[in-house]
Amino acid sequence: MTHLLTHLYRSTGFLTCSLILLTFCQILRPNKMSTKPYIPVKVFRKMDVESILSIALPAQLDKYTERRYDHHHSRRTMLYYLLGMQGTENNEELMKLINDCRRNIDWSEIEATYNSLKTTIEPYQKQNNAEHLGVYWELKRSFDREGARRSKEYISKYRQNGFLPKELKLYWNYDQIKMLNQPDQFNPDTDQESHDSLVSLPVHKRQNAGKVEYIRSGIEDAVFRVPDNHQVIVLDFADERMPGGYFLENARTQEEVILYNSDGYRALLDLKYQVMDGGYMLPEFGVAYIKNVRFFQDNLSTGRLADLIVAACYDLSGMGEGLYKPPSRANQDELYSHTYEKLQTIIASAVANTDGDGSKTYLLLGPIGTGAFANSIDMIAKIFSEILNNPLMNSQSDDSSMNGKNAIRYAFKEIWFVSIDELGDFKTYFEGVKSNKDSEQL
Repeated sequence: MTHLLTHLYRSTGFLTCSLILLTFCQILRPNKMSTKPYIPVKVFRKMDVESILSIALPAQLDKYTERRYDHHHSRRTMLYYLLGMQGTENNEELMKLINDCRRNIDWSEIEATYNSLKTTIEPYQKQNNAEHLGVYWELKRSFDREGARRSKEYISKYRQNGFLPKELKLYWNYDQIKMLNQPDQFNPDTDQESHDSLVSLPVHKRQNAGKVEYIRSGIEDAVFRVPDNHQVIVLDFADERMPGGYFLENARTQEEVILYNSDGYRALLDLKYQVMDGGYMLPEFGVAYIKNVRFFQDNLSTGRLADLIVAACYDLSGMGEGLYKPPSRANQDELYSHTYEKLQTIIASAVANTDGDGSKTYLLLGPIGTGAFANSIDMIAKIFSEILNNPLMNSQSDDSSMNGKNAIRYAFKEIWFVSIDELGDFKTYFEGVKSNKDSEQL
């Protein structure tokens, strides 16, 4: 090696020699991550780390688990974030927590597995005979069904260049969102505006109507019922392991309906390719938050901007569609507490991303997880009521002039529970809240 360098230096000069040596070293070195993910090192708890490790380093890999973890490159994405944790500054406490959860981790093996998966074509892409289409293959294929074809038309007209980095947010848990008002505890690429708003307009000073309504309607129509010049935030009952669920198969669950009537599918693909390293997953106790999705009604000239909270409940159906193993049905307390964590993050993400003080913000929620995933609508309604009617995000205040408006519901002008089905369970738990819209067909 020394003789080689001496010869190179004499024949080519120092600069050229250095460039050749650098290239040679890069060839010998294993592939590294092309970009590093943002890691909020102070927010991870034991339950978050155990959740991440359960996907990144599953206890066993067989035909069934490989389909769950690898069919949409969810494991690859989780390894990407795990390696990002190792490479982030000031990570001592986080690394100790990882070691406490899984001792004797072989980081070189983790990197080798990640590099192997990174060069493996996504099985779902193969299933769709789209290996030759490369990244964003989902938008390059032809669509036979009207819903997906219409969505592609919306994307081509309004989002040809995709969503901006600041419009694509990933929150791992409630604690991350609660800390957004603190210096150096937020991602400046995505949450500078949220940080500034939470500092200048603290949540405990937001005293809005907080009115709860029950809207029997499809979500794609309810969006257009919100008065003009008001912010709309929509909860997307999402699939946690594949962007858009069975969008390509023309399914008709709430998430797919949203995507057929908006340009939101491009946002989910931007999350996949620009944020999540070419795979997809939603954190078990977190959400993705997307700014400025455009909904359409009737034709391309009619549009309405809304934010999407992309979140999922556990799959309790027994069909194995979820990414994470749910708590046992026999352990109702754990199921309740873990679902509470999920829904709490949903509400907090909306609070952190309201326009101004939220006095013109409509939050559109609904019976998430109660359809194909078989969660109890009674449980979902009870948890939403408990969260919205209590303090959150430092909304409590000692100021007597607040008149009891410490509950987080008062961070919004109105909260609508939207569903094509009856919403009696939600009315039951939001005791004392009157509605004159439940009978309306939007």
